Amino acid sequence: MFTYSILSAGSEEHDLRREVSQLRQRIETVTAERDQQAQANEQRILAGQDLNTMLISIEAATEELQRLNSLKASVDQAIEQARLQLTGVSEQSVDVTESPTISTTSSVRLSKQEIRAAQEALVDFGYGKLKADGSFGPSTRKAVKAFERANGLPVTGRLGTATFRALRTHTASVAQ
Repeated sequence: MFTYSILSAGSEEHDLRREVSQLRQRIETVTAERDQQAQANEQRILAGQDLNTMLISIEAATEELQRLNSLKASVDQAIEQARLQLTGVSEQSVDVTESPTISTTSSVRLSKQEIRAAQEALVDFGYGKLKADGSFGPSTRKAVKAFERANGLPVTGRLGTATFRALRTHTASVAQ
């Protein structure tokens, strides 16, 4: 029995040493994995900070662009008012319509005669069969949109400053 207990104790000790060795290996493996995860998390945090910095820069650039668009609209309006005063196209004021994300566009209040002239030009250029009556209705709006699209203008469907100017330019070039 004594011999058995000594052999048994030696065997148990050997088993325990082997188990302790396996546990140490497992601890080393888990520690290495934990270190890798910590390093990956640090990289993600740095990438997130970079993204936040970029988002802040984009937001600042967007605000600057909106400010510049507003300034451009003010300048365009002043130029249009000066043009109207010099050419005497209309004695009425210039309206400004703003859109929060798109640059502002100015449009001129046109007289019936000016609308009629624009309608006649649109018909002459083949942008619809309109009745040149000086009233700005759905058919005129559709023709204006087609003209704007064909001439690379923002498609608004209104006889705004840019559209009216392009129609006059187009009419003048055809007349020559």
